[in-house]
Amino acid sequence: MILRFLSTTILWGAMGGITYTMKETGAMWVLNICATLTLFETYTILGRLGYAANRLSGLITCACMLPISFFFPGTGTDVLAVGALLTSSACVLFSQGQRGMYVKRLMPTFFGLLYVPFLLHYFVLIIQASEVTSDSQNLGFGLFFCLWVVIVAKFSDIGALLVGKAIGRTKMAPSISPGKTIEGLIGGLAFSSGLGALLPWLVINYSPDLINFGNWTFSPYQGAFWGLLIAITSVIGDLIASVLKRLAGMKDSGGAIPGIGGLLDLTDSLILAAPTGYFVLLTLGP
Repeated sequence: MILRFLSTTILWGAMGGITYTMKETGAMWVLNICATLTLFETYTILGRLGYAANRLSGLITCACMLPISFFFPGTGTDVLAVGALLTSSACVLFSQGQRGMYVKRLMPTFFGLLYVPFLLHYFVLIIQASEVTSDSQNLGFGLFFCLWVVIVAKFSDIGALLVGKAIGRTKMAPSISPGKTIEGLIGGLAFSSGLGALLPWLVINYSPDLINFGNWTFSPYQGAFWGLLIAITSVIGDLIASVLKRLAGMKDSGGAIPGIGGLLDLTDSLILAAPTGYFVLLTLGP
């Protein structure tokens, strides 16, 4: 527990420092590194399940997708399409004996690309949809909303862990994740909803100059309601990753982060939270 706390503190501090210093660009590069490493671990899990992927082409497509979609708005799906086209057409480069194996690996390759970078690139779309960027004095609303989604989603995990350890008795999904309890789930949702309201309340009342809202409005009541939805999708994302790991006979997706596991263990709750946050933002539209 102490190691998990230390790792979490260091990670949040490092990512927060990069984001504060480099604003949207720094956040994108942090996201890109996390997405690429998460995809690598996803391919490892799929390989253990007997669905080996064409890792190199998939990882290259992933590493290019987020930066290109960030610097050239609206091109994210185009990068995915071009990557899929080049990956598929590469089968002609192999001999007859190797071609069949390569083609069989296309399905898990594309699944990984859709599951990880495509869904996570909605964070980039949030920044672009808000059309309010950061400057040297404050954070743009898009970046603030991305951070809000990340914090709310991750605190669903933290709240569930703390409440589950304290009073958890009823197993939520024992065949998927034996450690999760109904009490922990309720506690996690409550944590996320409360924090979802607290963050905009603190900004509005104590640091109004910290965020450039532009024409956008985001009240604590909206934060509480939409925070609950983000928390629910983060739990579903967590369970999907747990299913994959359990089928592969793995407790954690890797050992890159002491006390936590791999990158997928860190980003699993964000994979569905990102597109959900994007559609929430469209609902909040000025």
